Amino acid sequence: MAERNYRVVSCEGGDQVGKGDAVITLCRKLSNSKIPFTYSSFPIYATPIGTVIRMFLKNGLEDFKFPIERETKLKMVLYALNRLEFLDVLLSDPKYMETLIVLDRSSFSNAVTIAYGLLKLTDCTEENVRKLVRYAMRLDGLMIGSLGLKDCVVQMVSASQKWGNLRVKDGDINERDDVQKLSGMVYDIYEKLVGKGWRKVVTRTEEGWKDREDIFSEIYNFVEMRHGKLDREDFGIEYVINIEEIRQSIYPNSKVPKADVDRYMKFLMENDKDSMYEYGIKIGRAIAKSTPNVKFNNCSVRREFKKMLNRFPEIEEIFNRYLDNGFYAKLVMGVQDE
Repeated sequence: MAERNYRVVSCEGGDQVGKGDAVITLCRKLSNSKIPFTYSSFPIYATPIGTVIRMFLKNGLEDFKFPIERETKLKMVLYALNRLEFLDVLLSDPKYMETLIVLDRSSFSNAVTIAYGLLKLTDCTEENVRKLVRYAMRLDGLMIGSLGLKDCVVQMVSASQKWGNLRVKDGDINERDDVQKLSGMVYDIYEKLVGKGWRKVVTRTEEGWKDREDIFSEIYNFVEMRHGKLDREDFGIEYVINIEEIRQSIYPNSKVPKADVDRYMKFLMENDKDSMYEYGIKIGRAIAKSTPNVKFNNCSVRREFKKMLNRFPEIEEIFNRYLDNGFYAKLVMGVQDE
């Protein structure tokens, strides 16, 4: 794989720690300062794979009767495949290299998936947790390595021990107090493995939320410390990699009403999660049903997809439950070597 010089900041953190607000503020400040950036947020629910993720977050995978550790790994694989959809777009166009890439969650968000699995695992020693973390990092090895994700990770954390109720009526299995507390412990393991490229930023104290400007300054200063001074241009360039970019790249002949995509993006930017989930599932299923074929532009991404599908044949059963039954066969054809 050819060396690439990407500058990326991965924004991590559990639920209700102000991560989304901090990322929105960062992007707004970059835009106002005419600093070129590319934004993406994970999971990307409106892709076929993202739709499967949303369905298992809502319903769990218990009905499939997978062993607990295998279930945890399957979830991590599905997240990794969703990020590979994004990566195929990013690696296939050099224009993104000229920007700071801002990721709202990334490969390290497997901390939450592992935390949920730990609640059901009987043998959850620290060494076994470390093994799961290392396994997750190997699964996402292409993305971590090609983008240099270890260079700059910002984890938003709350010093307050209070954790509120679900923010949405249609919440998911990870939005639980016990999961969020365990995910903090797993994030600590990631931090040790990443090293100096990881920075915790406190967003809330026992007295309340910290000032947005202070949070932004701490994040921005760390980004410049890791990547050097960010370039400014007369006309700031702003890119988004989300469903439309992925659809055009990987599922180019699929048919989705533009109004649905516009609504999905609107609800995503407004943080209206219930509406975003609704339209994401609608779009993901429409793509899975209508796309005549699946096409990957980056050979490394295609190989990773193929490897994961071969190692986890259970994915076919999961896909067939939540998507058009013909989609998995299209995906398998799409990952064959050219």
